[in-house]
Amino acid sequence: MASFLNEQIFILENPIEITSDEESQKTTMSVWVKEKDMIRASTDITLQKALEPGVYVIDFSREQGLFCKKIDIKSDELFVFSDSITIDLLEEIKLFWSKADLYKKNKLIHKRGILLEGFPGTGKSSIISILSNEIMKMGGVVFKVSGYRNLDNYIDFVRTGFRKIQPDTPIITILEDIDQYDEVEIELLDFLDGKTHLDHHVIIATTNNTEMIPDTFLRPSRIDLKIEIPLPNEQTRREYFQHKNVPEKDLELLVERSDECSLADLKELYICIYLLDYVIEDAITKVRTPKEKKNYLNSPLNKIKLGV
Repeated sequence: MASFLNEQIFILENPIEITSDEESQKTTMSVWVKEKDMIRASTDITLQKALEPGVYVIDFSREQGLFCKKIDIKSDELFVFSDSITIDLLEEIKLFWSKADLYKKNKLIHKRGILLEGFPGTGKSSIISILSNEIMKMGGVVFKVSGYRNLDNYIDFVRTGFRKIQPDTPIITILEDIDQYDEVEIELLDFLDGKTHLDHHVIIATTNNTEMIPDTFLRPSRIDLKIEIPLPNEQTRREYFQHKNVPEKDLELLVERSDECSLADLKELYICIYLLDYVIEDAITKVRTPKEKKNYLNSPLNKIKLGV
C-alpha cells in the first residue's frame, strides 16, 4: 500500500482503501502524494471514498493539475408548476435512471441528452436546479461546465479521475448556451455521442438560439430530447402569483397584464410591487417597456475635448 519514511510521512503508491463506516469516510493526514512521476507534498490532505452529492465545477492549475471544487448554488425558491413540461421531464429522467441494468443488458451506454430551449428568463435554469436536486437526493453529483474552453478539461477529469473512482455514481452535466460551443465541435460531438463512455449520465444543455446550433449536434443519440420552454401561460402566471401570496384584489389584474412576460419578469413585478412599494401600474410599465440600447462611445457628448 505505502512506503513509510517516518511516523508522519509516507509515499502513496496505491490507493488507500477507506472502509464504509462513517468515521473512516474522511481521513486527514500529511503525506507525499505520488501521481505518475510527480511527487508533491501535502500537509493537509483529506481522503474521501466518494464526492459528496452537490454541484461541482472543474478547474486546472499548474501546481494541482485538474481538480474539482464544490460550489454553493443559491437560487430563489423552486416549485413545480402544474404544466406538464417539468413534471413529464422529471418522470422521464426517473424512468431513465431505473433502466441502467436494461441498458447494460442491451450493450448500450446508459446516457441521455436533453436540450432546453426558449426565451431568456423562461425558467430553464430553474428546471435544471429541480432536476439537480433530484439526482443529489440519489447520491449523485452535478458538474457545471464553465464554457466551451473548459470542455476538454472536464472530459479528461471525468474519464480519467471521477469515473475510475466512482464508476456507477449518477451524474448530470450542465452545458449552458450550447450554441457557443462551435469552436469545440468535434470534442462536443464525441462527448454527446458517448464515445467518452460515461455511463449513468444525463447531459442537460440550454440555448436561447437554436439557429446557431449545428444540425450534427441535434440528432438522436446526441440530443435525445429537445424541449421548448415557453413563456408562462395564464395558468402558470396565476400559480406563480398565488404561490407568492399575492392579495386576491391584485391577482387577476397581474395575471391579465403580465401576458407574454417571462418568469424573470413576473419575479420583477412581485419585487417592485410587494417589496419596493411600486404602484402596480408603474411596475407593469417598468417591466413591459423594452429597454433602450445606446452606444455611448459614439455619442456626440463623448467627443467634447477638454483643454486648458
